[in-house]
Amino acid sequence: MIFTNLCLIIIAFSIQSCLAIPTSNITGFPHAPQSISNDSSVFLTQGWTASPSGRGSIDILWSCLVTISLCSWSVLCLQVPGPHDSRLTILWRRLWLTALCGVGPEFTFQIALGQMLSARRSVRDFRNADYADWTMRHAFYADSGGFLLQTPDFKVIPIDAKQLLYLITNRYVEYPQIRIQDIRDKNKVDDFLRLISVGQIIWFSATMIARAAQGLEITGMELTTAAFIVCSLGTTFCWWNKGADVAAPITLTTKTTMVDILKNAKYALPGPYQQTPLDFISRHEWYWSRYWKHWINILRNMRIVFAPKTLPFDRLENTDWKELKRGGQAAFYTMSLAYTAIFLAAWNNRFPTDAEKIIWRIASLSMVATVPLFFSITAFAYEVYPALERYFRSVPVLSTESQRVEISSQALPENKTGAKDILSEESISSQSSYKHTNTDLEKSEEVIPSNHSSRNPPRHCSQPSILSRIAAHIRNNSLSKDPSLSIPLKATLPMYLVGFFYCSSRMLILTLDITQLRSLPKSAFDTVDWGAFLPHFS
Repeated sequence: MIFTNLCLIIIAFSIQSCLAIPTSNITGFPHAPQSISNDSSVFLTQGWTASPSGRGSIDILWSCLVTISLCSWSVLCLQVPGPHDSRLTILWRRLWLTALCGVGPEFTFQIALGQMLSARRSVRDFRNADYADWTMRHAFYADSGGFLLQTPDFKVIPIDAKQLLYLITNRYVEYPQIRIQDIRDKNKVDDFLRLISVGQIIWFSATMIARAAQGLEITGMELTTAAFIVCSLGTTFCWWNKGADVAAPITLTTKTTMVDILKNAKYALPGPYQQTPLDFISRHEWYWSRYWKHWINILRNMRIVFAPKTLPFDRLENTDWKELKRGGQAAFYTMSLAYTAIFLAAWNNRFPTDAEKIIWRIASLSMVATVPLFFSITAFAYEVYPALERYFRSVPVLSTESQRVEISSQALPENKTGAKDILSEESISSQSSYKHTNTDLEKSEEVIPSNHSSRNPPRHCSQPSILSRIAAHIRNNSLSKDPSLSIPLKATLPMYLVGFFYCSSRMLILTLDITQLRSLPKSAFDTVDWGAFLPHFS
């Protein structure tokens, strides 16, 4: 909230500095007597005076930084924090998402787009279940972790909209009677502040369009800001019905134990859960969530951890990537192309040196190329190659998701007999870190060759080679070796190169934005002549 007020003060100061009348132009009365002009009690006045027709380097830098801060900070709508999260933890979490938005604002748009589409599906499902008063605000509130479930035998856990509907339809909890106004009251960022942010974004965009129309130079930093604006407008649209900085969840109590909920479930997966015991209801890994968790696991190995460290999770993650169907993927693909293509507008811009101009061209082309490369590699690894393999071998090859569904359909007998043991084991392990929990999991998930029985293990078992172990680790670098997080090597290895080129190009462009300010064409410091757009009558 403090930063929000600071943003408003900065915007007001920017407007005031643009509209202020320079005091250096004030003169006295031309025919005033000498005695009057020397009298300090007389105030010198002046009529309407035009503002200076120019801007400085600090003006360019200031306007871009203010707009980028609004695009990468104020538009964020975080999930409901955990009950034990401190203000410093919440601030660090927001800074982390701001940094993510700074590196790739289209990723923030993808999060918002996935949550909006998930909220729409939630509204449809609730209305099909005869809950007509369930709105987009209710769905966003639920998917952000606004509801907690408390059972007699387990810890309080967050639930999303799909899990809530499951609990309601199975009569474990009552339908929460919460009004839209109650959800608005929990929102710490009102619509007026969002309108101010959108207003600043629209004003900056109009200025850029006017500069292009009048043939004025547009700097690289301004193009970077314009690219941020494109993604920010899409993010704001997707998150318009989502509350920001909601910190007061609603706890739903049930008399049914968690063990009974799992026993009565038809499709509960056997084995340990990854977030909460209700993962079987709504957890769904798709190619982007697998990529993301693969990269996050690399940071986790470097002792950089963003997810909750204990089980069960006490909050829903801010980077919970909801699956994008065909329409959502097309929207994300279009937004990514639009964002990266904006940098090509500086193709013929003037740079201090020819080397910087060449570097800008290479970096901008590389960013544009990574978008179709990403989708092409993913389509080949998950769709084209499995189809070719089935065609040439005439053997049905089950994908990871098909194996997951097949295991789910056969898991009911095991789940009913071992639900209590799984919960008790996980309740103990939830007090420890992920490392301790998943060490036990690795020991319990040893693979037994199919041609030997578990009672008569082979005396001489061939150990996998070093390359096989490296390949297995690259496919799945999660600590628990969750099979739903496995990625084909034909997708993982090329993605390393795509990610390297994208991040390198992004950093090069941000660096050139700063270095270009040391030498700019004269027209870059001219302001827009808004009067030229008005009709003239002779």
